[in-house]
Amino acid sequence: MFKRIVHFLLHLLAIGAISWVLAMLTTGHQLEWGSATTILLGIIFGLLVTFFISNAIARYNSLSDAVSVELNKLRRIHHLARAFSRSENQIPWFDLVREAIESYLHAFEVLPFQRYDDTNEMFRRITQQLYGFDKISSKKGELLFAELMTISGQATESRQKIHALRVERMGIWAWGVLGSIAAALIGVTLISYGDDLVNRYIAAAVVAVVLLLIDFVYMVDTMNVLDNKRFTKKYVDNIERMGFWPEEKFK
Repeated sequence: MFKRIVHFLLHLLAIGAISWVLAMLTTGHQLEWGSATTILLGIIFGLLVTFFISNAIARYNSLSDAVSVELNKLRRIHHLARAFSRSENQIPWFDLVREAIESYLHAFEVLPFQRYDDTNEMFRRITQQLYGFDKISSKKGELLFAELMTISGQATESRQKIHALRVERMGIWAWGVLGSIAAALIGVTLISYGDDLVNRYIAAAVVAVVLLLIDFVYMVDTMNVLDNKRFTKKYVDNIERMGFWPEEKFK
């Protein structure tokens, strides 16, 4: 939180300084059509900013849902694997599956969610343990194993979705449109106000707001301003939600 506050204040100071310099150098024309054009461009710019931020937040919510699905499937894998190992008398195999799941979840105690892809190999250990079993001796075991394969596939799909959502960004055309409208708004604002101090302050404030919104759109689009620690905590908390028996605690 402290780093975010410092980051915001530094951005605010930098943008404020840039806005004031621009206002001091370019105001003083007071174009008759400037005010109406500024209002029109401001409305368009506001609508675009709202649209892009809404899309980014929707992506964040989809990411949160995908993480919840993955963790739910991992818990399901653990419970099914335990039942399957008992029906097939394969407790050592279940221990390997359990330890692979715990190792994967424990990785998030040291790795932030931003390094999610670094856990690919750990997750692969889970699926390798599941897919490597080929000694089914009962009908119940066949049914449980089939369900295990289905759940494992769903967990893998959730990871793929998480990866796709994490790397998804606004396209170059979207940034081009937003940047063009922002540049036009700043330009018209700077040449539409008088050269007295009040007008310069107003022009500088408008420019600062536009630049801050551009920065905020970028931060939201890259999810830097959103709470990635919340996702990391979900994985760590899932260790206790797995329902391990006392003798199954990871050593």
